[in-house]
Amino acid sequence: MRHTIIVAILFLIAGSHGFAGQPDANAQANRSDAGSVQTETEWIKFVSPEGRFSLLLPRMPKVDVVTDPTDPKLTHNRFSELEDGYGFVIEAFDNVLISVPETYLDGASKGIVDTIHGSLIRENKISLDGYPGRELEFSLTANDETTFAGRTRLYAVGNSFYSMSFVWRTDIDKTQASKIGDKYFSSIKIHPPK
Repeated sequence: MRHTIIVAILFLIAGSHGFAGQPDANAQANRSDAGSVQTETEWIKFVSPEGRFSLLLPRMPKVDVVTDPTDPKLTHNRFSELEDGYGFVIEAFDNVLISVPETYLDGASKGIVDTIHGSLIRENKISLDGYPGRELEFSLTANDETTFAGRTRLYAVGNSFYSMSFVWRTDIDKTQASKIGDKYFSSIKIHPPK
């Protein structure tokens, strides 16, 4: 089942921009036992290696450097943390040409929806500390017929773009999934370069 959620999450994030590993040595966590299994109340604060964002996660995420298939010189970081029945994926893109943030966010939202071949349930304009964003809520079915629900938040911050997703199997308790998602999304802090 863990493989199925990995495939569902990777399917989701692969479509967000057209574009696997060890924990990053430069990332920070506020617990010495970050690699152990955490209960929902024992989450760690994860700070990206570049210090560009922080958020709460059950454990230290795995980091992958992803190469754009159309240009091998372009890379971005993907952080993932998978639990039983749900998972989190964060992607951070730097040096992105974002001349009109609202237009860029609209295009990124459409790219995700078109790629996952799922159903868009809701899309809302959001912001975080004055930075424009989008929140998508969706459902999708994996090849093995497992159904998933998910939420993704997108933020355009100067010339950086962030995609933060929470995906869960629909057979887990909806109240618990909602609490987990709320804890994750409410913990996100963006720290743009000065």
